[in-house]
Amino acid sequence: MNFIDSFISMFQPETFRSLARQTRWLKRQGKIDAFDFLISHLGQASALRLTLDAQANSLAVPVSRQAIHGRYTQEATDFFKASYQHVLAQALVIPPQSPMAGALRQYFSAVYLLDSTSFDVTPALKDIFPGCGGNASEANVKLLLRYEFISGQLEPSQLLPGKNNDQGLAVQTARCLTKGQLQLQDRGFFDCQSWREVQAAGAFLVMPWTRSVTAWLPQEGSDPERRLDVAAVLAAATQNQVSWPQVLLGIGKNRVGPLRMVAFRLSEESASRHRAAFRESAQRRGHTPSQEGLELAGWIILLTNAPEAMLPDHILSYLYSLRWQVELIFRQCKDTLRLDQGRSDNPCRVQCEIWARLLVAVMAFLLHSHADAVSWATHRIQISFEKVARNLQANGLSLARALVAGGPALRAELLHLWRGLLLIARKGRQKSRTNTYDRLLDTWLEPKSALI
Repeated sequence: MNFIDSFISMFQPETFRSLARQTRWLKRQGKIDAFDFLISHLGQASALRLTLDAQANSLAVPVSRQAIHGRYTQEATDFFKASYQHVLAQALVIPPQSPMAGALRQYFSAVYLLDSTSFDVTPALKDIFPGCGGNASEANVKLLLRYEFISGQLEPSQLLPGKNNDQGLAVQTARCLTKGQLQLQDRGFFDCQSWREVQAAGAFLVMPWTRSVTAWLPQEGSDPERRLDVAAVLAAATQNQVSWPQVLLGIGKNRVGPLRMVAFRLSEESASRHRAAFRESAQRRGHTPSQEGLELAGWIILLTNAPEAMLPDHILSYLYSLRWQVELIFRQCKDTLRLDQGRSDNPCRVQCEIWARLLVAVMAFLLHSHADAVSWATHRIQISFEKVARNLQANGLSLARALVAGGPALRAELLHLWRGLLLIARKGRQKSRTNTYDRLLDTWLEPKSALI
């Protein structure tokens, strides 16, 4: 079964009608068809605001805006969430044949990129998604996202109250990892127990060190362990990379390790930008920027429990830069798919819109990962996720109509969309600059010296 056939099989109308019956949104067939109701959201998922009038007129059998308004119930929320989960589950069983997958699987069975983002929603959702309080919004949604890089798959994300911090989710996400898997995550997810969970499972983490956690050099022979003054060592360093094969983090019951710590000097431009941000943050809190903090702002310092034979020191910074893909995904979800644009006072309608936009994000991921695999194998050129998302935005309405029509119309629309992505969604390249794929291949996965 090729990709187009697999995509069509994911959107069989009767499957979604069955989900509507299971969630009790559909009790008896009326004018509004369950599949049509769902797809009417997908066609306008990137709109600044999905109006009831526009949705009512987009259905195969037009109805009044009052009829649409009356269908936004808790059962509708359950139906949209179930539809999202169905499409997500189907997407996970048709991974693309990425040329990089085999090379990466020599070392890890999976490479996850983990991050979160949050956005304000209508105060009507404050009981379901409470914000952080204070001067923050009354209602805020946190989206937790894992992206599996080897297969190019978006994996189950969660919608959580905005008041939940990343550190509180660290242990939960660590327990999702199994033997041989690697996860790249931000410093906000640092938690000593999560490191213990990962090590016990035989899995691996890569994340930045946070200076609020003390680092110690372990005991050597008769020499006791001693605290590592990271800033002082880096200030005296003449190299652009400084490594510590073994460090311990924290004290007492919060002690974890030994871990590897590797510091990489930032470019002058990046270091200046980071130091400016550090000074601004300190001034905002009424503090004087410390010399230690200014020194550390000029480096990225990474921690991992993966052995060097599996993940060499010089590769860590290249590999960690893959997390930018998650940042790009969040930016596209907010900017192109307008994930944060729900403004209705009906909490059920807002939740339906969020699940519908997440479903479109899964579709964008699916199209991107398969197109990227084909383009890389054929031309060694990557496909831009941003261009895929914008192309899906431009063709959303015609794709939605084709999904409802089904048959030859749907196949023709998908072929048109697919061929367009392979042609116009390619990433631009500068000959003087190599991308992350090239760096990983040339310096680690397929070193040029080994190919000669």
